[in-house]
Amino acid sequence: MSDYKLEDEFISRTEKNLRAIEKLSREGESVYEVTQLINSLLGLLVYPRENFFDEIPEITRETMIKQGWPLPDEEISQIQNLRDLVKNMRNAVAHINIEFSANKNEIEGIRFKNYDIHDEGRKKPLWIGVYKLEPLKKFVNMLLARISKNKPLR
Repeated sequence: MSDYKLEDEFISRTEKNLRAIEKLSREGESVYEVTQLINSLLGLLVYPRENFFDEIPEITRETMIKQGWPLPDEEISQIQNLRDLVKNMRNAVAHINIEFSANKNEIEGIRFKNYDIHDEGRKKPLWIGVYKLEPLKKFVNMLLARISKNKPLR
């Protein structure tokens, strides 16, 4: 199996697992949706990034807003297009630069941080974006749809 097919299969399985957890949650089962959401981000942003990152379109920020893409609240810097957002989120997830915001025991949102590769002490983030859970879920679903358009999933 070539890397291309393996990546497609991995993305497809990531989506299937995400849908299964969402379904179980709707049915009242005790599942960990946020954990699955982070696992899905690993499967969508980190694992396949090296080979198909350039295929992610540079949809402008303005077009993303018109198309209904949920954008994070940005504390530092501002993304210019979809590829920038994916790159920043990918780096945050891959390098474990994420923080959870919670109300009591419920996670409400996630802060993503991207640092310069030479900032070993992680003192000066290049970008910080914060997503509440529902907008993040929508982003993941829209990214899945976009990836599916670029590379057919089985």
